[in-house]
Formats: sequence, C-alpha cells, structure tokens
Amino acid sequence: MSAQDNIQTVKNFYAAQKGGDQGAMLECCAENVRVVFDTAAGGIPWSGEYEGHADLEAEQRLMAEFLQIDAFEQLDFLASETKVAVVSKIEVTVKKNGRKVSLPRFVHIMTFDAASKITHICQCYDPTDLVAALR
Repeated sequence: MSAQDNIQTVKNFYAAQKGGDQGAMLECCAENVRVVFDTAAGGIPWSGEYEGHADLEAEQRLMAEFLQIDAFEQLDFLASETKVAVVSKIEVTVKKNGRKVSLPRFVHIMTFDAASKITHICQCYDPTDLVAALR
C-alpha cells in the first residue's frame, strides 16, 4: 500500500482510540500486532511488550486504569510504504493523585503489512515527568 494509505489507517486507528471503539481500533491492526513500550526508567505499569489483539486491548485497559487522557493531538505524520512515524502531543491526568502531565513529543512508529494493517507499534517519549507523577 501507499504511504497515504498507511497514514489513513493511522488516522482511523487514532479516531477509534479516541472514540473508545476498540473494534474499529483493532480492525486497523494485523492479528499478530506487536506493541513495544520499553522504558529503562521503570515505574510505568503498562511498559512492556504486547502481541496480538487481546494484548493490545489489555495494554489499553491497563493504561486507562492509571491515566485519564485529557488531550491527544497528532501534529505530524512521516510516512513511507511500510512505516509511519506520528508526532503527537498528549496531556494526561494521573487518576490516583490528579497530577497533570504534558508529553509534547509523544512518538509512535508504526509498521505495516501489504494490506495496510498495523503490525508493530513502538512508543517513544521522555517518561521522566510521567514516572514522577505516577509515584
């Protein structure tokens, strides 16, 4: 598929995620989608590796236990025929203490199969403020 097809898949993924439509979000992903968020900082309960639709849903549920997403805006899409890097700004509130955290450069790097389904999602951002707020 084309870079534009992949960007549209990503936009559909985010729209479904923001709207709470798990089914539509999973429809954008291959059955064996792999999500990687590995931080050396520790202290982020949903950090790790997840594989498949059920694991992606589990990661989303785990994150939702700890955070309320107040704003999630995609700022830029950098695309090729196999990958899309998305630069976003995200603002969250930690549920247990009400602390607010802004992540001004939250990056997803997504890889696609020939059908323009997401096969791999890597999350990249500086977790320092989030780790402190979660303590």
